[in-house]
Amino acid sequence: MSARLGHASSFRSAPAALRVSGWSIFIRRMMRTFETRMQLQELDERMLRDIGLSRSAAQREANRAPWDIGPDGKPQIRP
Repeated sequence: MSARLGHASSFRSAPAALRVSGWSIFIRRMMRTFETRMQLQELDERMLRDIGLSRSAAQREANRAPWDIGPDGKPQIRP
């Protein structure tokens, strides 16, 4: 039981920047995902063809929630 308390107290004594860094990374990834999805809407047909997306696929991607990202934290386009 003392080992558990020791572990919990060591977590609490960690600098606040270390405890929130995971959230700040996630927030930055969400913001970048939102930006890139909005940029998809601005691409013309030729540009979409160059990256292998149809207009409807680009629209579906743009409409996804910003937190809907892959397990590696990178946006993943769904077919």
